[in-house]
Amino acid sequence: MPPMDVLWDRLTEWDWRRLSKGAPMQQDWAYGAACAALGSRVLRAEIRTGNQTIGLAQLVHRRLLGCLHAVVCTRGPIWLNEDPSERANALLTLHKALPFPRLRGLFTTPDTADPSVVRRAGLTRVMTPYATAVIDLTAQPDSLRAGMHQKWRNRLVVAESAGLTVRRADKRPDRYRWLLDLETRQQRANRYTALPPMLVPAWQKSGGGLRVYAAEQNGTPIAAMLFLLHGGRATYHVGWADAAGRKASAHNLLLWTAMRKLPRAGITELDLGGLNTEDAAGIARFKLGSGARLKTLCGTWFAGPSIWR
Repeated sequence: MPPMDVLWDRLTEWDWRRLSKGAPMQQDWAYGAACAALGSRVLRAEIRTGNQTIGLAQLVHRRLLGCLHAVVCTRGPIWLNEDPSERANALLTLHKALPFPRLRGLFTTPDTADPSVVRRAGLTRVMTPYATAVIDLTAQPDSLRAGMHQKWRNRLVVAESAGLTVRRADKRPDRYRWLLDLETRQQRANRYTALPPMLVPAWQKSGGGLRVYAAEQNGTPIAAMLFLLHGGRATYHVGWADAAGRKASAHNLLLWTAMRKLPRAGITELDLGGLNTEDAAGIARFKLGSGARLKTLCGTWFAGPSIWR
């Protein structure tokens, strides 16, 4: 097998987007640029064999204990070849090439259900498989609606007859800052951890696409949903509804609006995010009730310092 090399931070934004087209949100250039703007160190690796690029990996640096450094590669690497042996060798090469002291670790959550490549590379699974809900937006609106669960579709009918107005509010950060403020309050009140709300304006400033749909009742917002656009895909990021919004099933209307309008922006797939059937069963039912299919990933894997092996 030809020797492999890892080139760090050599690709331009244009080249990265060209090679990684259709990649998950966490491997999009704008995500790395947004994380860097918020103070994280971001590394972009081009894995090559000879003159051929076989993979890309966008990693976010974490300093754990003392001299122990780790990087997180979420929903990556992005593979540009099909050879499992070559992919496994590339993972090993990537770990060895990390530009840190000897005590270093690599966490990766591959965007696949098949764990064979990471197992072949000798990585250890540290988190169980992860499931997300994905909607295929290449289908016609009639087919999308027919694919909804009956109860979900009934709530959509309720929302459509509630006299709500749906507006876009995503041209500038000041147009949707109110939603980010509400998300901050939600995180504190419900004691959950998510990406920092300020990642959104940093994402937009870095060239990432954005859609915010707000449902209004008598001119007052009662619910909103925010989606991040990357390549031909979109990812649900933030949602909020007050008591009136929940009563009117406004989120059903907002998601249906996104399902019909995002394809006009070239979006072919909508990722609604992870499913937690234990702590957030209602949210999981909402996502799957929309007609989304379950997509299971093989979990988070770790390659540690050589002295730990």
